[in-house]
Amino acid sequence: MKILLNAAAAALALTALTGCSGDDGSTAKDPVEKDTSSETTEPTVEPTVGTYPGFDAQDYTYVLAQQCFCPLAGPVKITVEDGEVTSAVVAEGGYGMKKGAEAPEYLWITLDEVIAHANDTDAASIEVDWPAGQDWPNTIAIDNVENATDDEVTYVVSDVQVS
Repeated sequence: MKILLNAAAAALALTALTGCSGDDGSTAKDPVEKDTSSETTEPTVEPTVGTYPGFDAQDYTYVLAQQCFCPLAGPVKITVEDGEVTSAVVAEGGYGMKKGAEAPEYLWITLDEVIAHANDTDAASIEVDWPAGQDWPNTIAIDNVENATDDEVTYVVSDVQVS
């Protein structure tokens, strides 16, 4: 039985080697190199945590929704003038907050402050959806502590209107 197994293994090895030997009469050819001298493509480098750019506008409004295991106010319309938040109003009712009510203080943040969360190099993981050519992210999902529960926070930015 052992002789048959050894013979089968040898036959299998010989078959594999024969397939690689090029006995079909063909010869190997050097691959054709593509001429790229006339191509002008700019490399696209995706920003990474710690390298997202700030938001330059000083006067704007936007809607921010914060998703987390924290007190929720629903989407909040934030007004920024001269780089400072001047108002933050609940845009939709719900979660004990009435539409038009003043938002909780922790949601009075500028887009630069939202972007700062995308640049937090101490977080366990951060996922950012930032469309090419747009000056702000759509979403920033942060997991502050790996394998911890209830520490994740997602910021959803929409309806940005620069004055």
